[in-house]
Amino acid sequence: LIKGLKLTATDDSLKYNWDSKGEGSEHDAKILAIYDGKDFIEKCSSSTEVCGLVLDKTCCYAEQGGQTFDTAEIKSASGVEFSVDDAQKYAGYVLHVGTVAGKGELKVGDKVTLKVDFTRRALVAKNHTATHILNFALREVLGGKVDQKGSLVDEGKLRFDFSHNKPVEVEEMRRIEEICNQEIQKAHVIHFRDVALKKAEAINGLRAVFGEKYPDPVRVVSVGPTIDNLLGDSNTAWGAQHSIEFCGGTHVQNTTEIYKFVLLLEEGIAKGVRRIVAVTGPQAAVEATLKSKALRAEVDEARTLSGALLDKRIADLRKNVGEDKEVSLIMKKDMLTELDGLKVGQLKAGKEASKEFERRAREAGERLGREASAAGGKTFVGIVDAGDGCDDAKCLGFAMEVALKACSDKALMLLSNAGGKLAVLASVPKALVGELSAKAWSSKVLDAVGGKGGGKDDRAQGQAADPAKLDAAVATAKSYP
Repeated sequence: LIKGLKLTATDDSLKYNWDSKGEGSEHDAKILAIYDGKDFIEKCSSSTEVCGLVLDKTCCYAEQGGQTFDTAEIKSASGVEFSVDDAQKYAGYVLHVGTVAGKGELKVGDKVTLKVDFTRRALVAKNHTATHILNFALREVLGGKVDQKGSLVDEGKLRFDFSHNKPVEVEEMRRIEEICNQEIQKAHVIHFRDVALKKAEAINGLRAVFGEKYPDPVRVVSVGPTIDNLLGDSNTAWGAQHSIEFCGGTHVQNTTEIYKFVLLLEEGIAKGVRRIVAVTGPQAAVEATLKSKALRAEVDEARTLSGALLDKRIADLRKNVGEDKEVSLIMKKDMLTELDGLKVGQLKAGKEASKEFERRAREAGERLGREASAAGGKTFVGIVDAGDGCDDAKCLGFAMEVALKACSDKALMLLSNAGGKLAVLASVPKALVGELSAKAWSSKVLDAVGGKGGGKDDRAQGQAADPAKLDAAVATAKSYP
């Protein structure tokens, strides 16, 4: 463009002429060049597909410094519209990338008007200023050795990478989020000005990205103190009290416009580098909070459950809470801690319940063993009830162990449905094997109630899904052989 078309660089100073609440003016411009991805062309239309326009001046912010590009609408005097879906800067030239909408064509030399989507930019600005405040909060909590390693801000979120050699602790994240929201609520005015680089670098405590080459003059962005105060007082450690950075991006005018800061994610992305993702603004922050509250209600509801139902609910909630990327990270961590506590309590309660079920099963086995010993015949059928929620099969094993000590000369079949299934366990002493078969006995019972099982002639077991068929199972068992 410089050598071939002899064009001057794009004047993009108009990008700062706007109201960060989401309003701004249209601006006049002139098309200096059109690029179709391969060549510079004289005109474009809807058949050109995607192309880039170079204007003499623009109010669009081209993607740079971690801030996403503006979107906009360009309209010619004849009414031809061009949708700007991307804006990139190359060697001082801003390329407005997009397509012609509808009929007509745009030509080099056409005078046009340009209107940025300031509503979208206002959302981006909230996130951009919030990254500056986050950078300040990270140093407050994690120490002055924290350095920015990258950032990305768009209309939906902010992403900030920083040096730190270990995961950020939950209480540290809680404090970081707290500081960010305190700074937002202080209603700081955002001040900015182009300052000679040497003078700017002398500001006490100013933060700059390590290894970054800055222009001269450089734009200083201050959250709170005026630029005059920063330049006039070299004794005050401004950077230890406020966010002071070099930045060419677009920002809010007052921190209250950010509304609220909500952390969503903290993770490692490389050795010694961590990443934080957060959202700001009324809609995003409220949505994140509402989703968190909805999950919170589910966690609270889980506290009313017990046994297998609680186990399943804890597993489901851990999955849901862990996978949801749009929930407040602090609330998520708190909920996962609570779920871990519920799991520990459930395991403890489960162990205590298991011991109680075993005790009851053994008591029942002892009683049934005495009854079997006193009864006539070669077979005996008994029901074990160790209590609601027990493991029917396990409890029959405990009961049978005790019953056989009291009655070792008879074939025994024990049944249980207290735990929600219908379990069967048969045992035949060696003296009766050949005449009776535990496998044949249990198979006859299970076939009658739609169950399945297995085993040998001396011991066999099985289960059926319907606990209501206990009476039918008992009747079939008593009809054997």
